[in-house]
Amino acid sequence: MLKYRDPGMNNSRSQKDKDKIMAAFNNARKKFELYEKFYLGLSQEAKKYLRHQSEQYKKILSDIQGIILSAVQKNCSACSHCCCNLDAPQIPICESVGWFGHVDYLLARCATILPDPCYENAERNLCPFWSDGCTLPPDCRSYRCTEYFCHRLESEIDMQLVYKYKEKIQSVITGFSIGQCMG
Repeated sequence: MLKYRDPGMNNSRSQKDKDKIMAAFNNARKKFELYEKFYLGLSQEAKKYLRHQSEQYKKILSDIQGIILSAVQKNCSACSHCCCNLDAPQIPICESVGWFGHVDYLLARCATILPDPCYENAERNLCPFWSDGCTLPPDCRSYRCTEYFCHRLESEIDMQLVYKYKEKIQSVITGFSIGQCMG
């Protein structure tokens, strides 16, 4: 089991809070590993359905990344309040790995081998897909990675356009049928 070691980013957290964060993350790690097992067990028919849905997801996510990427690259590497921390106050991500839920994991994973998560990052309070930037391909990130934008990013990005794409990607996620992948 990983132990949360605070590298000085948030000394105000109690040990009890840090233990809760790591317990949540360790549970998330187990779920994440089950997502991969589920994906690997899909039938060819299920993968055909998934491929079609995944193409839509990845196209929209690529469009969003095209809108935000230059501002993200410029600002996020210099940020002192990284939203990719497990315990980020705006959006705690300790209850997932890479912010993935089951559906967006399947959509991102389809036809792509994702990089291995660096679980040791959790010891440093970071997302397992962080290493001087996100290690996931831009079209293979979780939907939730497009949910939070700090004020600096919001001032540099056409957020109305981002919101339109987020509605599209949300409709792909909500319209996705796990049943079709299981049957």
